[in-house]
Amino acid sequence: MRIPLESHRGLIKVGDTTIDALTPNLANNSTELNAAANKRIKEYTQTAGINYELLHTELAVYRDDEGVKGFDDHAVHDVLTRSGIKKYFFSEDISADEWFECDLATAKNAITAVKEGRKSLLPSETSNSQDPIIFRPEQREAIDKTLRQFRRGKQMLWNAKMRFGKTLSALQMVKEYGNFRRILILTHRPVVDAGWYEDFKKIYYDTDEYAYGSKTNGETFESLERRASQEECRYVYFASMQDLRGSELVGGKFDKKKTKTTVGSSTSPKSSLPPTAFSLLSAPNGVTSSRNSKNTSPTLSAGPLMK
Repeated sequence: MRIPLESHRGLIKVGDTTIDALTPNLANNSTELNAAANKRIKEYTQTAGINYELLHTELAVYRDDEGVKGFDDHAVHDVLTRSGIKKYFFSEDISADEWFECDLATAKNAITAVKEGRKSLLPSETSNSQDPIIFRPEQREAIDKTLRQFRRGKQMLWNAKMRFGKTLSALQMVKEYGNFRRILILTHRPVVDAGWYEDFKKIYYDTDEYAYGSKTNGETFESLERRASQEECRYVYFASMQDLRGSELVGGKFDKKKTKTTVGSSTSPKSSLPPTAFSLLSAPNGVTSSRNSKNTSPTLSAGPLMK
């Protein structure tokens, strides 16, 4: 629903309610679903004299290999949040957490994602009027030299200063190369995850061939591996050394009170895709950044950072 006021412009409220339905397959926006939704909304808007617009109603059930399942609005909220869609709070009261800065199409896509077992939206489901990025000459040079290097070898080192555009350039190189099935981005700190995700959406806005995942954004690792094993997607997964320090994969010890992150564990589904992978390891201050360099072009050579 939305409220036609200037204070609510560009905001969608995603909520749920219950319905006593004899028909299990009610159509979207059916009379029964709309009546149940209006009844719930009026319970908290009518006394305040607030006008609203009911935009869409849909039965929150789906069928998978295990049978018929239901879900609530929190599952849809999680998809929106992991897709980079921001919640909007009108005050310091964080209990009113059902408002999102998105349009109706994006909210409906999030419902579909839950029904399909996905944890986030595809790039094409969140990007509107996106134009291709025009790379600067030095960025284009780095991409082209790396593509040529990968035709005869498996390693490449970029030594570029801060703000060169390494993230966008690396993702563009992966997209153009087209042969990578699984891409691991490993950095020192998790704080740059949001930046990688935003740049991923800028590069892959026009294709759903690749999906993005991390501890907090996009798909979970388990979801990506499940989809990849069924040849539904290729993926880019972001992890940080801080995330991996407790992983049993590298012999770490877990704190049972904290969430653990396991990448590539033995419990992951066996993949039928070729084991082609691309990994990018970032130094603490960026990918081998040279802060004092006066040159805009990077130093490109065979090396251990990109392989």
